[in-house]
Amino acid sequence: MYVNDKLSANFYGLFSGVFWGLSGVLLASLLRNDILSSYILVPIIIAFLNDLISFVYMFFYLSYKKTYRKILSILKNKNYFIITMAAIFGGPLGMSFYILSIKYIGIGYTAAISALYPAIGALISFFLLKDKIHKIGLFGLALAITCTIILGYSTTTQTIFGWIGFLFAFLCALGWGSEVVISSYGMNKNIPSDIAYLIRQLSSSLGYFIIIVVFIHSFPGVTHIFSDIKLTTLLLTTSLIATLSYLFYYRAIERLRPIRAMALNITYSVWAVIFAYLIMDEPISINLLFICTGISVGSFLTAINPINIKKLTYFIK
Repeated sequence: MYVNDKLSANFYGLFSGVFWGLSGVLLASLLRNDILSSYILVPIIIAFLNDLISFVYMFFYLSYKKTYRKILSILKNKNYFIITMAAIFGGPLGMSFYILSIKYIGIGYTAAISALYPAIGALISFFLLKDKIHKIGLFGLALAITCTIILGYSTTTQTIFGWIGFLFAFLCALGWGSEVVISSYGMNKNIPSDIAYLIRQLSSSLGYFIIIVVFIHSFPGVTHIFSDIKLTTLLLTTSLIATLSYLFYYRAIERLRPIRAMALNITYSVWAVIFAYLIMDEPISINLLFICTGISVGSFLTAINPINIKKLTYFIK
């Protein structure tokens, strides 16, 4: 990979974190609506609409790039089912838990706890793909878990909903950690990142639809969302931001491999706290920032290749 290509790939990973932090804050703002908050399962409906709208965005984007033949050829390849499997873990499972966690404990705590997913992804890679974890990685994993436990305790001591929100955030991290490993394996089977993301959003949307039809039997709050111009605009904007985030993320996974892509993406937890302060006037707690940074650093150390650390140390000297 040339220097410019590597630089752009790193920017993809970094900006995937920036946009994901912003999309989380916008989702939290959407969930604050009084009517929507009265529906217990409306977060799942919003997650479904978010991925469905994102699929539409990607469809028009790839249509503009005239990639019809590539899409058709890949759909004939049975390996695209790998991306479908990744979509189920990251979408109906991971994203639903993410939005449910935001509902119960807010975007700041949710972003910090779910930032544990690179460490979980590294563990999954270790057990399934036989990727080795260095001693530095083990230290990072211990740091991330310790900070998550501290954060979870501080979140859950006041109300039972804190425990539920903490559990949802952890399950979200588990889903996202699984997705990145599986999607990376799928993209190794000659599936370009942009098309892989299109397949991901289509599969995720279908997964949500089945869950809603089977278990919820209705689409509560949808009429209210699309009858309110402000809510509709907010949903469309949130989906666009989330689309940019995931598009950059999948490109980073394809070019940098999952470990480094995750290490750059986890900065979203810090960005979420900053955007929540700027957009929603949520106070920035020093404790939250320290714990959030600890989880991010721990996950980064778990994910990063120790060889790169040695190169960086040598370069600094």
